Amino acid sequence: MIRPLLFSASFLVLSACAAIGPEQQSGTAPGLTLPASYDYAGDMDDMDVRDRVWWQDFESGPLDALVFEALDANQTLAQGLANVDASRAALKVSNAAFLPQASGSLSASSDTGAGLDDISSSGRLSASYQLDLFGANAANRDSALASLDAAVFAQRALELTVQSDVATNYFSLLATREQLDVAQQNLEISERIFDIVEVRYEAGAISGFDVSSQRAQLANARARIPQLEAQLTGFETALAILLGRTPQGYGAPSEDILAIALPTATPGLPSDLLLRRPDLMQAEANLRSANASINAARAAFFPTIDLGAGLSGLLTGGGSLTGSLSAGLAQTIFSGGRLEGQLEGTEARREAQLAGYRQSILSALRDVDVSLKSVESNEAREDQLLIARDAALDALNAAELRYRAGSDDLTSLLTAQQTYFTASTNYVQGRLDRLTSAINLYVALGGRY
Repeated sequence: MIRPLLFSASFLVLSACAAIGPEQQSGTAPGLTLPASYDYAGDMDDMDVRDRVWWQDFESGPLDALVFEALDANQTLAQGLANVDASRAALKVSNAAFLPQASGSLSASSDTGAGLDDISSSGRLSASYQLDLFGANAANRDSALASLDAAVFAQRALELTVQSDVATNYFSLLATREQLDVAQQNLEISERIFDIVEVRYEAGAISGFDVSSQRAQLANARARIPQLEAQLTGFETALAILLGRTPQGYGAPSEDILAIALPTATPGLPSDLLLRRPDLMQAEANLRSANASINAARAAFFPTIDLGAGLSGLLTGGGSLTGSLSAGLAQTIFSGGRLEGQLEGTEARREAQLAGYRQSILSALRDVDVSLKSVESNEAREDQLLIARDAALDALNAAELRYRAGSDDLTSLLTAQQTYFTASTNYVQGRLDRLTSAINLYVALGGRY
């Protein structure tokens, strides 16, 4: 009677597995047609797509040291590693279903009237094994393995985030230091102009209005410095936390932001993203886990078969050993819709994972093109900001000479000074924007190029 039942169940499970369809293959975009190239990639010939330690392209020794320190000591990464270990432990639990389960027991007893002189003891060893005829254990193992892959890819994505955060905070810190130098230079210019104004006022060449105007300009120049110093503290403490250090007493290294190398973008092909961005690989692994969960939910409709063996005997009195063999078959007849609901839930979660995977691919494609355009635009913008800064300096020098000679009023000089200060600050910000856009491109490409 059992054999026809098993044959019928096997036929049903084969039909069920066929209905699931092929497993999701790594590096594919189900339901999406990927473009042949990016809109703003430029010339794609001879593009190098090898793995690289991407932050070393900025040729900054201090940045290299900071990133490596963060990878070693960042507490968020330590938390992520613990999550990977938890997923690895879950896989061990799933693998245990393929091995026999053994147990042993010992017992002792004595007649109450005989005291401790008449003690009998016995022992038993038993083992059991569940046949995985319908693939439930294999499906659970596949799901756990895909979940482990997803945890590993999530950790890689987290590492990329920490790397980019370190680089962004470090460059922002350097830019703020440079802007502080610009603000201090502007303060020196304001003090120099104030001295000129006082000399001309004492000589009776100008009114007290010019003195008051320049005194206000001087106060504003002084007020900018503590604001920038506060920003420096913010970036420096944020960098310390990324490095796993206490923020108190930390001092970040110094470097000229205008001397940092600007790497050349080499994005590769859009299809490469599926095997390069860890967040996309994580989404794909989650989809594989959802597929395996459907298999497990469908296998729950079919019988379970358990095999058992036991060996027992008395340990006192010279009793003989006795052995036993057993086999059991269990089949759920009525579950009140529980199994059907579990299957429907896993199928719905699989559809959600699929939609999320597609959305992640679309967002990734956009990220790369936006970053490529940003790199191109910031390069052109920085060239013009440098021209504006140099021209503003020439205009300031000319205005100061004309004011000293009495050929121009203070308003023209103050305007020239403000224009130069703004142009100098904008140029530093333009360099920061260019470095940041390069970081964003590396992140959009998954930390590779």
